[in-house]
Amino acid sequence: MAKSKAKKGDVYGKLTLAKKAEKTGSNGWKWLCECECGKETVVYLKNMRNGHTKSCGCISREKASKRMTTHGSAETIEYNIWSCMKGRCSNKKNSEYKNYGGRGIIVCKRWLRFENFFEDMGNIPKDKSIDRIDNDGNYEPGNCRWATKIEQANNTRVNVFIEYEGKRFTVAQWSRRLGIKDKTIYKRLKAGWNARRALAV
Repeated sequence: MAKSKAKKGDVYGKLTLAKKAEKTGSNGWKWLCECECGKETVVYLKNMRNGHTKSCGCISREKASKRMTTHGSAETIEYNIWSCMKGRCSNKKNSEYKNYGGRGIIVCKRWLRFENFFEDMGNIPKDKSIDRIDNDGNYEPGNCRWATKIEQANNTRVNVFIEYEGKRFTVAQWSRRLGIKDKTIYKRLKAGWNARRALAV
């Protein structure tokens, strides 16, 4: 059955036909249309009828905006963490770049979109921040977690582990357990002291 003849005032999605614009061979007529958002655009009638074109482009812009404001606002703490994470890995002008992107650490392709990052990591728990389990690994699912400052401190590249009496802890952990300043333990180790002497209270 043949489609009814298009006329001024017909509505397709957010577009209302205003007047014929031009005919281009086999593609048929283009129409000047008024979009619900207030803008005008020229669109092929066949693209409106088959559902390919539903607006002046504002629908796509709205969807993009919603992706950037997942869960209410682009200013959420999760969004800011995501943005800073990308900056450390890709922006050479970032003060932290040398410790991240400069070492070859990247953000995986999936996490270049905020909604994917949020889907994998979820809301940040209180008093935690993002941490890479493998400090030399990338920002990607399976290698990231929300961790406390103490957990992160025990996972840095500069940590020194000391094994003593069958127990193996970082200097920071021994410091908290024994009540000795970590700087004191580091100085003792640098002086060549063994574990027993370095950890003596």
